[in-house]
Amino acid sequence: MKKSIHAVKYIFAVWAVVVAVALPWAVTSAAHAEEAKPAAVAVVRADGENAAPTVTIAAAGEEFVYSDEYIEPTDFTVAEQIRTRRINAPLKEKFELVDKYLAKGADYKTALSVCFPRLAATVDAASEHVYKPATDAEVTYRSERFTVSREKRGIAVDESRLYASIYYTLKFAGGGEVVAPTTVLQPSVTASMIRAELNVRGRYTTEYASSTASRAHNVELALRKIDGACIKPGESLSFNRTVGERTAENGFESAKIIVDGKYTDGVGGGVCQASTALYNAALLAGLPAAANAHSICPSYCPPGLDAMISGYSDLVVKNTTGGTVRIAVHFENRSATVTVYGVKSAVRIVPESVVVKRIEHESIEQTDTEHKYFDATASCGDRQLVAVGKDGYMSETYLNYYENGVLTRRDKIRTDTYKPTPQVIAVAP
Repeated sequence: MKKSIHAVKYIFAVWAVVVAVALPWAVTSAAHAEEAKPAAVAVVRADGENAAPTVTIAAAGEEFVYSDEYIEPTDFTVAEQIRTRRINAPLKEKFELVDKYLAKGADYKTALSVCFPRLAATVDAASEHVYKPATDAEVTYRSERFTVSREKRGIAVDESRLYASIYYTLKFAGGGEVVAPTTVLQPSVTASMIRAELNVRGRYTTEYASSTASRAHNVELALRKIDGACIKPGESLSFNRTVGERTAENGFESAKIIVDGKYTDGVGGGVCQASTALYNAALLAGLPAAANAHSICPSYCPPGLDAMISGYSDLVVKNTTGGTVRIAVHFENRSATVTVYGVKSAVRIVPESVVVKRIEHESIEQTDTEHKYFDATASCGDRQLVAVGKDGYMSETYLNYYENGVLTRRDKIRTDTYKPTPQVIAVAP
Protein backbone atom coordinates (compact mmCIF):
# COMPACT_ATOMS: atom_id res chain seq x y z
CA MET A 1 0.00 0.00 0.00
CA LYS A 2 2.85 2.37 0.88
CA LYS A 3 4.54 1.61 -2.43
CA SER A 4 1.30 2.61 -4.28
CA ILE A 5 1.04 5.89 -2.34
CA HIS A 6 4.67 6.69 -3.12
CA ALA A 7 4.10 5.93 -6.83
CA VAL A 8 1.11 8.28 -6.98
CA LYS A 9 3.08 11.05 -5.28
CA TYR A 10 5.93 10.54 -7.72
CA ILE A 11 3.66 10.78 -10.76
CA PHE A 12 1.99 13.91 -9.39
CA ALA A 13 5.35 15.55 -8.77
CA VAL A 14 6.50 14.86 -12.34
CA TRP A 15 3.21 16.22 -13.75
CA ALA A 16 3.61 19.39 -11.70
CA VAL A 17 7.06 19.96 -13.08
CA VAL A 18 5.84 19.47 -16.65
CA VAL A 19 3.03 21.98 -16.13
CA ALA A 20 5.35 24.48 -14.52
CA VAL A 21 7.71 24.30 -17.50
CA ALA A 22 5.19 24.01 -20.31
CA LEU A 23 2.62 26.57 -19.24
CA PRO A 24 4.82 29.70 -19.52
CA TRP A 25 6.08 28.49 -22.91
CA ALA A 26 2.54 27.97 -24.15
CA VAL A 27 1.49 31.42 -22.93
CA THR A 28 4.55 33.03 -24.47
CA SER A 29 4.06 31.16 -27.75
CA ALA A 30 0.43 32.18 -27.92
CA ALA A 31 1.36 35.76 -27.12
CA HIS A 32 3.97 35.84 -29.88
CA ALA A 33 1.58 34.25 -32.35
CA GLU A 34 -1.06 36.80 -31.46
CA GLU A 35 1.46 39.60 -31.66
CA ALA A 36 2.59 38.34 -35.09
CA LYS A 37 -0.88 38.76 -36.53
CA PRO A 38 -1.69 42.14 -38.05
CA ALA A 39 -3.94 44.57 -36.23
CA ALA A 40 -6.63 43.82 -38.76
CA VAL A 41 -7.48 40.65 -40.65
CA ALA A 42 -6.12 42.18 -43.85
CA VAL A 43 -3.83 45.07 -44.54
CA VAL A 44 -5.76 48.18 -45.47
CA ARG A 45 -4.71 49.56 -48.85
CA ALA A 46 -4.34 53.26 -49.47
CA ASP A 47 -7.61 53.35 -51.32
CA GLY A 48 -9.43 52.01 -48.26
CA GLU A 49 -10.25 48.54 -49.59
CA ASN A 50 -9.64 45.59 -47.26
CA ALA A 51 -7.39 43.71 -49.60
CA ALA A 52 -3.75 42.71 -49.70
CA PRO A 53 -1.65 45.30 -51.53
CA THR A 54 -0.63 44.06 -54.96
CA VAL A 55 1.96 45.06 -57.51
CA THR A 56 1.61 44.02 -61.14
CA ILE A 57 4.88 43.82 -63.06
CA ALA A 58 4.43 44.24 -66.82
CA ALA A 59 7.32 42.47 -68.52
CA ALA A 60 7.67 41.58 -72.22
CA GLY A 61 3.94 41.21 -72.83
CA GLU A 62 3.24 39.26 -69.63
CA GLU A 63 2.00 40.32 -66.20
CA PHE A 64 3.45 39.02 -62.95
CA VAL A 65 1.39 39.81 -59.85
CA TYR A 66 2.75 40.10 -56.34
CA SER A 67 0.16 40.09 -53.55
CA ASP A 68 1.33 41.07 -50.07
CA GLU A 69 -0.87 38.54 -48.31
CA TYR A 70 -0.85 37.54 -44.66
CA ILE A 71 1.63 34.79 -43.81
CA GLU A 72 0.47 32.23 -41.25
CA PRO A 73 3.28 31.31 -38.84
CA THR A 74 3.97 27.57 -38.73
CA ASP A 75 5.98 27.54 -35.50
CA PHE A 76 7.45 29.80 -32.87
CA THR A 77 10.62 30.52 -34.86
CA VAL A 78 8.63 31.62 -37.91
CA ALA A 79 6.31 33.70 -35.74
CA GLU A 80 9.29 35.45 -34.19
CA GLN A 81 10.71 36.29 -37.64
CA ILE A 82 7.33 37.59 -38.81
CA ARG A 83 7.09 39.82 -35.75
CA THR A 84 10.67 41.08 -35.88
CA ARG A 85 10.58 41.82 -39.59
CA ARG A 86 7.01 43.22 -39.48
CA ILE A 87 6.02 40.92 -42.31
CA ASN A 88 2.30 40.93 -41.40
CA ALA A 89 2.22 44.55 -40.21
CA PRO A 90 0.34 47.35 -42.04
CA LEU A 91 2.16 48.96 -44.93
CA LYS A 92 3.03 52.08 -42.94
CA GLU A 93 4.83 50.06 -40.26
CA LYS A 94 6.55 47.88 -42.86
CA PHE A 95 7.97 50.88 -44.68
CA GLU A 96 9.21 52.41 -41.44
CA LEU A 97 11.51 49.39 -41.14
CA VAL A 98 12.32 49.37 -44.88
CA ASP A 99 13.35 53.03 -44.70
CA LYS A 100 15.61 52.29 -41.72
CA TYR A 101 17.47 49.73 -43.83
CA LEU A 102 17.70 52.20 -46.73
CA ALA A 103 19.07 54.86 -44.41
CA LYS A 104 21.83 52.43 -43.38
CA GLY A 105 22.91 51.99 -47.01
CA ALA A 106 20.94 48.92 -48.11
CA ASP A 107 19.69 48.80 -51.69
CA TYR A 108 15.98 48.59 -52.50
CA LYS A 109 16.03 44.83 -53.07
CA THR A 110 17.67 44.10 -49.71
CA ALA A 111 15.50 46.55 -47.80
CA LEU A 112 12.23 45.32 -49.32
CA SER A 113 13.12 41.67 -48.79
CA VAL A 114 13.06 42.23 -45.01
CA CYS A 115 9.34 42.96 -44.89
CA PHE A 116 8.27 41.45 -48.24
CA PRO A 117 10.03 38.03 -48.31
CA ARG A 118 7.93 36.65 -51.18
CA LEU A 119 8.45 39.65 -53.48
CA ALA A 120 11.73 38.30 -54.87
CA ALA A 121 10.02 35.21 -56.34
CA THR A 122 7.72 37.40 -58.46
CA VAL A 123 10.57 39.64 -59.59
CA ASP A 124 12.68 36.60 -60.47
CA ALA A 125 9.85 35.15 -62.56
CA ALA A 126 9.50 38.42 -64.49
CA SER A 127 13.27 38.65 -64.95
CA GLU A 128 13.50 35.09 -66.27
CA HIS A 129 10.71 35.79 -68.77
CA VAL A 130 12.49 38.86 -70.13
CA TYR A 131 16.04 37.53 -70.11
CA LYS A 132 17.70 36.82 -73.43
CA PRO A 133 21.46 36.36 -73.28
CA ALA A 134 23.80 38.15 -75.63
CA THR A 135 25.27 35.97 -78.37
CA ASP A 136 28.95 36.33 -79.16
CA ALA A 137 30.17 36.41 -82.72
CA GLU A 138 31.86 33.17 -83.71
CA VAL A 139 34.36 32.12 -86.32
CA THR A 140 34.17 28.79 -88.10
CA TYR A 141 36.81 27.30 -90.36
CA ARG A 142 35.86 24.96 -93.17
CA SER A 143 37.39 24.16 -96.55
CA GLU A 144 40.28 26.56 -95.97
CA ARG A 145 37.91 29.47 -95.30
CA PHE A 146 37.01 31.45 -92.18
CA THR A 147 33.36 32.44 -91.71
CA VAL A 148 32.40 34.97 -89.04
CA SER A 149 28.87 35.09 -87.62
CA ARG A 150 27.34 38.34 -86.38
CA GLU A 151 26.96 39.02 -82.69
CA LYS A 152 23.54 39.63 -81.09
CA ARG A 153 22.68 41.85 -78.16
CA GLY A 154 20.68 40.46 -75.26
CA ILE A 155 18.20 41.95 -72.80
CA ALA A 156 17.65 41.66 -69.07
CA VAL A 157 15.47 43.28 -66.42
CA ASP A 158 17.21 46.10 -64.57
CA GLU A 159 16.43 44.74 -61.11
CA SER A 160 17.81 47.76 -59.27
CA ARG A 161 15.41 50.13 -61.03
CA LEU A 162 12.53 47.62 -60.83
CA TYR A 163 12.82 47.28 -57.05
CA ALA A 164 12.97 51.08 -56.77
CA SER A 165 9.73 51.33 -58.78
CA ILE A 166 8.07 48.69 -56.58
CA TYR A 167 9.19 50.58 -53.47
CA TYR A 168 7.57 53.84 -54.54
CA THR A 169 4.45 52.13 -55.90
CA LEU A 170 3.81 50.26 -52.65
CA LYS A 171 4.81 53.06 -50.30
CA PHE A 172 2.99 55.98 -51.90
CA ALA A 173 0.17 54.28 -53.85
CA GLY A 174 -0.40 51.15 -51.83
CA GLY A 175 0.13 49.07 -54.94
CA GLY A 176 -0.39 49.28 -58.67
CA GLU A 177 1.35 48.45 -61.92
CA VAL A 178 4.98 48.94 -62.81
CA VAL A 179 6.73 48.32 -66.11
CA ALA A 180 9.87 46.26 -65.74
CA PRO A 181 12.79 48.45 -66.89
CA THR A 182 15.31 46.64 -69.04
CA THR A 183 18.97 46.91 -69.88
CA VAL A 184 20.80 45.84 -73.04
CA LEU A 185 23.35 43.06 -72.67
CA GLN A 186 26.34 43.58 -74.92
CA PRO A 187 28.19 40.58 -76.38
CA SER A 188 31.78 40.14 -75.24
CA VAL A 189 32.97 39.13 -78.74
CA THR A 190 31.91 41.03 -81.85
CA ALA A 191 32.40 40.22 -85.52
CA SER A 192 34.70 43.22 -85.90
CA MET A 193 36.86 41.93 -83.04
CA ILE A 194 37.25 38.57 -84.77
CA ARG A 195 37.96 40.12 -88.17
CA ALA A 196 40.69 42.20 -86.54
CA GLU A 197 42.40 38.90 -85.73
CA LEU A 198 42.19 37.53 -89.27
CA ASN A 199 45.08 39.46 -90.77
CA VAL A 200 47.81 37.49 -92.51
CA ARG A 201 50.90 37.65 -90.30
CA GLY A 202 53.00 34.94 -91.94
CA ARG A 203 52.79 32.61 -94.94
CA TYR A 204 55.17 29.86 -96.02
CA THR A 205 54.99 27.34 -98.89
CA THR A 206 56.79 24.01 -99.02
CA GLU A 207 56.94 21.70 -102.05
CA TYR A 208 57.18 17.92 -102.13
CA ALA A 209 56.65 17.16 -105.84
CA SER A 210 59.61 14.77 -105.94
CA SER A 211 58.50 12.82 -102.87
CA THR A 212 57.20 9.28 -103.00
CA ALA A 213 53.47 8.78 -102.58
CA SER A 214 53.94 7.59 -99.00
CA ARG A 215 56.09 10.56 -98.04
CA ALA A 216 53.69 13.04 -99.66
CA HIS A 217 50.86 11.37 -97.78
CA ASN A 218 52.67 11.87 -94.46
CA VAL A 219 53.42 15.54 -95.17
CA GLU A 220 49.78 16.27 -95.96
CA LEU A 221 48.38 14.17 -93.11
CA ALA A 222 50.48 16.04 -90.54
CA LEU A 223 49.54 19.43 -91.96
CA ARG A 224 45.84 18.53 -92.09
CA LYS A 225 45.99 17.84 -88.35
CA ILE A 226 47.28 21.40 -87.87
CA ASP A 227 44.88 22.99 -90.36
CA GLY A 228 42.38 25.17 -88.48
CA ALA A 229 44.36 25.15 -85.22
CA CYS A 230 43.70 28.04 -82.83
CA ILE A 231 46.18 29.43 -80.29
CA LYS A 232 44.70 31.66 -77.59
CA PRO A 233 46.67 34.66 -76.30
CA GLY A 234 49.56 33.54 -74.12
CA GLU A 235 49.11 29.87 -75.01
CA SER A 236 51.32 27.55 -77.06
CA LEU A 237 50.86 24.92 -79.76
CA SER A 238 52.83 21.69 -79.52
CA PHE A 239 53.35 19.99 -82.87
CA ASN A 240 53.70 16.56 -81.26
CA ARG A 241 50.51 16.89 -79.21
CA THR A 242 48.54 18.29 -82.15
CA VAL A 243 49.69 15.79 -84.78
CA GLY A 244 50.01 12.77 -82.50
CA GLU A 245 52.36 9.83 -82.74
CA ARG A 246 53.74 8.93 -86.13
CA THR A 247 52.36 5.41 -86.25
CA ALA A 248 50.41 3.29 -88.70
CA GLU A 249 47.48 3.39 -86.26
CA ASN A 250 47.50 7.17 -86.57
CA GLY A 251 47.42 6.98 -90.36
CA PHE A 252 51.10 7.46 -91.21
CA GLU A 253 53.04 5.38 -93.76
CA SER A 254 56.65 4.27 -94.12
CA ALA A 255 59.04 6.63 -95.94
CA LYS A 256 62.61 7.92 -95.68
CA ILE A 257 63.63 9.50 -92.36
CA ILE A 258 66.97 10.82 -91.04
CA VAL A 259 68.57 8.82 -88.23
CA ASP A 260 72.12 9.53 -87.02
CA GLY A 261 73.10 11.35 -90.18
CA LYS A 262 71.73 8.72 -92.55
CA TYR A 263 68.54 8.21 -94.51
CA THR A 264 66.59 5.10 -93.58
CA ASP A 265 63.01 3.85 -93.84
CA GLY A 266 60.62 4.66 -91.01
CA VAL A 267 56.93 5.29 -90.34
CA GLY A 268 56.14 8.97 -90.62
CA GLY A 269 58.90 9.98 -93.01
CA GLY A 270 58.14 13.47 -94.34
CA VAL A 271 56.49 14.80 -91.18
CA CYS A 272 59.54 16.96 -90.48
CA GLN A 273 58.81 18.84 -93.70
CA ALA A 274 55.37 19.62 -92.31
CA SER A 275 56.80 20.83 -89.00
CA THR A 276 59.37 22.91 -90.89
CA ALA A 277 56.61 24.61 -92.88
CA LEU A 278 54.80 25.51 -89.66
CA TYR A 279 58.06 26.68 -88.08
CA ASN A 280 58.85 29.08 -90.92
CA ALA A 281 55.30 30.42 -91.05
CA ALA A 282 55.48 31.07 -87.29
CA LEU A 283 58.79 32.93 -87.63
CA LEU A 284 57.36 35.11 -90.39
CA ALA A 285 54.35 35.81 -88.17
CA GLY A 286 56.52 36.96 -85.29
CA LEU A 287 55.66 34.03 -83.04
CA PRO A 288 58.41 32.61 -80.81
CA ALA A 289 59.07 29.03 -81.94
CA ALA A 290 61.43 26.54 -80.35
CA ALA A 291 62.78 23.90 -82.78
CA ASN A 292 65.74 21.59 -83.17
CA ALA A 293 67.88 20.92 -86.24
CA HIS A 294 68.36 17.61 -88.08
CA SER A 295 71.71 15.84 -88.03
CA ILE A 296 72.01 16.50 -91.78
CA CYS A 297 70.54 19.47 -93.59
CA PRO A 298 67.29 18.57 -95.39
CA SER A 299 66.82 19.61 -99.00
CA TYR A 300 63.49 21.38 -98.51
CA CYS A 301 64.80 24.41 -96.56
CA PRO A 302 67.99 26.43 -95.99
CA PRO A 303 70.30 25.52 -93.09
CA GLY A 304 69.00 26.67 -89.71
CA LEU A 305 65.37 26.85 -90.78
CA ASP A 306 64.36 23.23 -90.28
CA ALA A 307 62.32 21.80 -87.40
CA MET A 308 63.20 18.22 -86.54
CA ILE A 309 60.41 16.21 -84.95
CA SER A 310 60.76 12.97 -83.02
CA GLY A 311 59.62 11.33 -79.82
CA TYR A 312 62.04 13.54 -77.86
CA SER A 313 62.13 16.63 -80.08
CA ASP A 314 59.10 18.91 -80.45
CA LEU A 315 58.19 22.16 -82.19
CA VAL A 316 56.45 24.59 -79.82
CA VAL A 317 54.89 27.80 -81.14
CA LYS A 318 53.84 30.45 -78.61
CA ASN A 319 51.26 33.17 -79.16
CA THR A 320 52.56 36.48 -77.82
CA THR A 321 50.48 38.73 -80.10
CA GLY A 322 47.81 39.66 -77.55
CA GLY A 323 45.06 38.25 -79.80
CA THR A 324 43.97 34.87 -81.03
CA VAL A 325 46.17 33.19 -83.65
CA ARG A 326 44.67 30.84 -86.24
CA ILE A 327 46.46 28.53 -88.68
CA ALA A 328 45.23 27.54 -92.14
CA VAL A 329 46.81 25.19 -94.67
CA HIS A 330 46.19 25.25 -98.42
CA PHE A 331 47.17 22.29 -100.63
CA GLU A 332 47.80 22.50 -104.36
CA ASN A 333 49.89 20.43 -106.83
CA ARG A 334 52.09 18.66 -104.29
CA SER A 335 52.73 21.83 -102.31
CA ALA A 336 51.33 23.13 -99.04
CA THR A 337 51.02 26.72 -97.87
CA VAL A 338 50.79 27.39 -94.13
CA THR A 339 49.26 30.76 -93.24
CA VAL A 340 49.23 32.27 -89.76
CA TYR A 341 46.41 34.75 -89.04
CA GLY A 342 46.24 37.19 -86.14
CA VAL A 343 46.14 40.86 -85.18
CA LYS A 344 47.75 43.19 -87.67
CA SER A 345 51.46 43.81 -87.26
CA ALA A 346 53.42 46.82 -88.49
CA VAL A 347 56.61 44.76 -88.54
CA ARG A 348 57.77 42.62 -91.45
CA ILE A 349 60.06 39.75 -90.49
CA VAL A 350 62.58 38.18 -92.88
CA PRO A 351 64.51 35.06 -91.76
CA GLU A 352 68.14 34.86 -92.87
CA SER A 353 70.27 31.71 -93.10
CA VAL A 354 74.01 32.34 -92.98
CA VAL A 355 76.44 29.49 -93.75
CA VAL A 356 79.46 30.10 -91.52
CA LYS A 357 81.39 27.07 -92.76
CA ARG A 358 80.89 24.43 -95.41
CA ILE A 359 82.03 20.87 -94.61
CA GLU A 360 82.76 19.04 -97.86
CA HIS A 361 81.45 15.52 -98.30
CA GLU A 362 83.66 12.59 -99.19
CA SER A 363 83.26 10.14 -102.08
CA ILE A 364 83.10 6.41 -101.36
CA GLU A 365 83.32 3.52 -103.82
CA GLN A 366 81.81 0.16 -102.82
CA THR A 367 82.19 -3.10 -104.75
CA ASP A 368 78.73 -4.56 -105.33
CA THR A 369 79.53 -8.08 -104.15
CA GLU A 370 75.89 -8.66 -103.20
CA HIS A 371 74.74 -7.66 -106.70
CA LYS A 372 72.30 -5.08 -105.39
CA TYR A 373 72.90 -2.71 -108.27
CA PHE A 374 74.36 -4.84 -111.09
CA ASP A 375 73.13 -8.03 -112.73
CA ALA A 376 75.12 -10.72 -114.66
CA THR A 377 75.26 -8.57 -117.81
CA ALA A 378 77.38 -5.92 -116.10
CA SER A 379 81.06 -5.70 -116.95
CA CYS A 380 83.68 -5.69 -114.26
CA GLY A 381 84.42 -2.12 -113.19
CA ASP A 382 81.10 -0.64 -114.25
CA ARG A 383 80.14 2.20 -111.93
CA GLN A 384 76.78 3.49 -110.68
CA LEU A 385 75.93 6.46 -108.46
CA VAL A 386 74.04 5.07 -105.45
CA ALA A 387 73.82 8.11 -103.15
CA VAL A 388 74.40 11.75 -103.93
CA GLY A 389 76.86 13.36 -101.55
CA LYS A 390 75.79 16.33 -99.50
CA ASP A 391 78.02 18.89 -97.83
CA GLY A 392 77.68 19.65 -94.15
CA TYR A 393 77.26 23.14 -92.72
CA MET A 394 77.85 25.31 -89.73
CA SER A 395 75.12 27.92 -89.89
CA GLU A 396 73.63 30.86 -88.05
CA THR A 397 70.02 31.95 -88.38
CA TYR A 398 68.85 35.54 -87.97
CA LEU A 399 65.51 37.31 -87.94
CA ASN A 400 65.49 40.74 -89.59
CA TYR A 401 62.74 43.15 -88.51
CA TYR A 402 61.58 45.88 -90.89
CA GLU A 403 59.28 48.80 -90.13
CA ASN A 404 58.21 50.98 -93.05
CA GLY A 405 60.87 49.28 -95.13
CA VAL A 406 63.67 50.12 -92.70
CA LEU A 407 65.67 47.43 -90.90
CA THR A 408 65.20 48.16 -87.19
CA ARG A 409 66.45 44.96 -85.58
CA ARG A 410 68.48 41.82 -86.32
CA ASP A 411 68.35 38.91 -83.87
CA LYS A 412 70.35 35.68 -84.02
CA ILE A 413 68.03 32.84 -83.06
CA ARG A 414 70.02 29.69 -83.86
CA THR A 415 73.48 28.20 -84.41
CA ASP A 416 73.50 24.72 -86.00
CA THR A 417 75.95 22.14 -87.32
CA TYR A 418 74.95 19.64 -89.99
CA LYS A 419 76.99 16.56 -90.83
CA PRO A 420 78.05 15.87 -94.43
CA THR A 421 76.79 12.73 -96.16
CA PRO A 422 79.16 10.84 -98.48
CA GLN A 423 78.68 10.27 -102.17
CA VAL A 424 78.41 6.52 -102.72
CA ILE A 425 79.38 4.84 -106.00
CA ALA A 426 78.77 1.14 -106.56
CA VAL A 427 81.35 -0.75 -108.65
CA ALA A 428 80.51 -4.00 -110.50
CA PRO A 429 82.77 -6.92 -109.41
